[in-house]
Amino acid sequence: MTFSFVVFLAVAAVYIGMRFGFEKVYLKRALSQEEAEFTSTFKSVSTEEQKSVFNFYSQLSNIDTLLKKQGKATPHLSFIEQNTLKTVTYSGMDLRFADRSVVIVLNGKTAAYASVVQQLELYKRVSTVTEVKLLGARFISPAEGVDFSIQITAAR
Repeated sequence: MTFSFVVFLAVAAVYIGMRFGFEKVYLKRALSQEEAEFTSTFKSVSTEEQKSVFNFYSQLSNIDTLLKKQGKATPHLSFIEQNTLKTVTYSGMDLRFADRSVVIVLNGKTAAYASVVQQLELYKRVSTVTEVKLLGARFISPAEGVDFSIQITAAR
C-alpha cells in the first residue's frame, strides 16, 4: 500500500512539474526564442533573394511535374525486345509520348520481305498495340537484305 502511494505521488509530482513548469515556462520561452530567430533570419534575406528562391522552387516543381507526366521508355523497350523476330535487327528507334498512347518508329533490317510481314503481324497480335503501319521497305541487295521502317501505336 505504501509503495503504491509513493509511486502515485511520484507520478503526480512529475505530471504537475511537466504540466506547469516544463510546458508553461520552458517550452514557451524556447518557442519565443525560435520565433525571434526566424523573424531575424527572414528580415535578413532581401526581396530579390526571396524572389530568386521562389523562382528556383517553381522551376523544380515544374521539372517534377514534367518528369511525372513524361512516359518512360523502359516498358516499351522490353515490349519490342520480346516481340522481335530473330532475323530482324533494328538500327533506330523514335519514341513519342501522347496523353494516352505512345508512338514508336523503328528502323531495321531483315533478310527478306516475308520477315517484315511476319514482324508486322507479330506486333499486331500484342494486346496493348492499337495500330501498326509499314512506313517503308526497300530491298538493298541479297547480302544486305531489306531496310524497313515500322510505326507502332500502343497504349501507355
